[in-house]
Amino acid sequence: MRAPSSTAVLGLACTLSLAAGAAAADPPALGAVTIRLFEQADAEILAVARRLYSTRFDATRTRTLGVEIAASHAAPEFAAEVPVDCTMHKPDGSAHPPDRPLILAVAAGATYSSSAGLPWRAADAGGWQPGEYAIACRIAGQVVAESRIEIVQNEPDVAGTDIRVAAIRLFSVERALPAKDERRYASTLVAAETNHIGVELEFTHAPLGQTMRIPVECYYFWPDGQTSPAVMLNYEPQATWSGGYSAGAIGWDQPGHWLPGIYTVTCMIGGRPVIVDRFDLT
Repeated sequence: MRAPSSTAVLGLACTLSLAAGAAAADPPALGAVTIRLFEQADAEILAVARRLYSTRFDATRTRTLGVEIAASHAAPEFAAEVPVDCTMHKPDGSAHPPDRPLILAVAAGATYSSSAGLPWRAADAGGWQPGEYAIACRIAGQVVAESRIEIVQNEPDVAGTDIRVAAIRLFSVERALPAKDERRYASTLVAAETNHIGVELEFTHAPLGQTMRIPVECYYFWPDGQTSPAVMLNYEPQATWSGGYSAGAIGWDQPGHWLPGIYTVTCMIGGRPVIVDRFDLT
């Protein structure tokens, strides 16, 4: 995931469709419309505080692309659900149709509305094709917002190899680090019930022809500005492996020490950040 970047903004006079069952009324016209893109797992849509918006995404790590659409408008008397048709064109010019619909929900009496969806998984069986993607969102057949994003094949995360970090996952740990098939991954944990918080990295690469030991340092940035001690991981691929996992955890033997709020986790190899994510403690 990358740092926040610019967004696309268009102004358009466009009427909203009334939600089913609403009384007849003149719906408001849309003012400025914006779209922002973010990447996440193909799961429940991340809360706004946990989205990492960008116009540049990693071809190896990007799983599902989400789009957030927001619009200003006059306050309607009744709620409305507005279908939004977002299209994506790949670097070769071919269309990548959305997997799922996007709806802009407008609340009665509101003058600003925002909704998000996860319309696109990887465009090709082999993953995301590096290059520039063009995105346009339409309401009632009219383009209301546009954006361009870049999918890049970044340099390997370990110099002299093609080792890349493919994914990061968080999980609760009571005491000892559980075996991989016993880990229950989650992006939201209960602060009062959490002892340790584990972080797992997934690596991808061709067979290396030799054994290696890759030290990794991960840090948790707390909601109040604290930074955790380093969570030390070691990825030790064997000569014939074409990928693998490494995990570690940090915390206390008793729950009650974690503050509620949004945390950021950053993992580094050779002092360089290679992947970032956010998780929530409620």
